[in-house]
Amino acid sequence: MTEMNDMIGSAKVEARSISPTQPATCLPDGGAPARHVPLLWGAGLAFAGGALTAGMLGYALLIEPMDIRLERLTIRLPHAAARLPAGGLRILQLTDSHFHGGRRTARERKKIDRIADLTRDLEYDLLVHTGDFIHFDAGLENVLRLLDAVPPPRLGAFGVFGNHDYTHYAMEEALPRMWRTYRAEERRRDAGRNPVQRLAAAGTRWLRYVQYVRNTPLDGRRTGSNNTEALTVALAEWGMTVLHNRALHLHRPDERLDLYLAGVDDVLEGRPHLGDSLSAIPDGAPVVLLSHNPDIIASPQLPYVDVVLSGHTHGGQIVVPFWGPAHTQVEYLARENVSGYFRQGRTHVYISRGLGEGIPLRFRAGPQITLIHLTA
Repeated sequence: MTEMNDMIGSAKVEARSISPTQPATCLPDGGAPARHVPLLWGAGLAFAGGALTAGMLGYALLIEPMDIRLERLTIRLPHAAARLPAGGLRILQLTDSHFHGGRRTARERKKIDRIADLTRDLEYDLLVHTGDFIHFDAGLENVLRLLDAVPPPRLGAFGVFGNHDYTHYAMEEALPRMWRTYRAEERRRDAGRNPVQRLAAAGTRWLRYVQYVRNTPLDGRRTGSNNTEALTVALAEWGMTVLHNRALHLHRPDERLDLYLAGVDDVLEGRPHLGDSLSAIPDGAPVVLLSHNPDIIASPQLPYVDVVLSGHTHGGQIVVPFWGPAHTQVEYLARENVSGYFRQGRTHVYISRGLGEGIPLRFRAGPQITLIHLTA
């Protein structure tokens, strides 16, 4: 203790024994253990964690949803060489605008201004919108404003509806509803299990429920309907043709254009009949299909389609480390194909992340519009 007293001068230190295996406690000038240091570290870490969380939330709410990008994709159709113009066919795809109107009007118009800047002086042939034009009827005015914001297409504008064009949902009820569905399925399975199997199943029930939620479309309760007739009329008056379960022949012999553009009604809330869409198309003719929901890839008619353009998934909207897309909202799509380009057999499939969202959050799944170039 003499050496310690020499080090701290005239301060009075209470003598204490220190075990060889017990670390000594640092003693500040007052001689009391520095118990406030861990508290300060804990407070600092809590503050840093809170600041990080607030920063990520602010980014997901205010920055990423507004950072719309114009992306470009080239799809080659060698078998259609004699049916495509020499310079190819350029299609501008919009999807999932999800316009609410009302309190979100200012936010939505900022998005529209962003798209106007991205597409200024853009030259292209077809404008397509693959559904979820609106979230609520009040968003219709902004839909028309969006269509006015892009340069006019050379050959025409076409669209199909998504599930939100028909219906709105109480998504806050989705998880409780899914738990009830899952438990009912588990009870049916338990009836065929022996006691040991039931015990093992009970031990993994929550883990399997998490997997069930991760891979099953969210089951929100339908709370009302949107006015699809008013939407159809407004789009027609603007100059956009809605292609539900039918196809149009795009034929310009002077340009060597001979292609069919087809559309199918929404898989969830509409009356989709892909067979009707394709019934009048000759064998071998190139076909581009508009389908809001990419689950259309499960149709046995898909091999007759060359290109599918879809939306609906929002790219997962929130992509979580180690989890991936928070939700895909589809049944037949592999999670790695939640957005972007892939092949399903001979068919080229492209899923856009879209430009809007139901809840105003995006994280690592930024909004987009896409210029698709079909060439031979």
